[in-house]
Amino acid sequence: MSQFFTLLTTAGQGLLANAIAYGEPLTIAELAIGDGGGTLPSPDASVTRLVNEVRRGPINQTTTDPNNPNWTVIEQVLPPDVGGWTIREVGLYDTDGNLIAYGNYPETYKPQLSEGSARTQTIRFVMEVTDTSAVTLKIDPSVGMASMMAWTAMPVPGQHTRRIRSPS
Repeated sequence: MSQFFTLLTTAGQGLLANAIAYGEPLTIAELAIGDGGGTLPSPDASVTRLVNEVRRGPINQTTTDPNNPNWTVIEQVLPPDVGGWTIREVGLYDTDGNLIAYGNYPETYKPQLSEGSARTQTIRFVMEVTDTSAVTLKIDPSVGMASMMAWTAMPVPGQHTRRIRSPS
């Protein structure tokens, strides 16, 4: 087995089974990030929360893996002013605050702008779902960030360049 992996929690398994059985999609709304309390955690289906959550925020983008249609890739963009901790764990929460999926993450230090070094970082969470119609991913349109992949893949109608002149 891989050192880094994600699994559905016990709550997530039950909620997903209900979503499939009753035809009412499970809505995933937020991605949480944690530092694992200083150590790399081992994912366990019985968890109900991250070991040490340091940030929770809306999902910025979702895509389907081009090589595996059952893999949903969920992204959250961390801006430069967020950080000061090492990412070691991630979790997906539904709209009711239930931890649906949990995974460990390769140890990655996320600097904060006030430390004198910062970066925008994208966290990608891959979730395998055999019945993708049973899961709805809620994307917050008010979050003004998108990954570079989203921008480069976005079609632009009309002119692709425009000359801008200052008034004389």
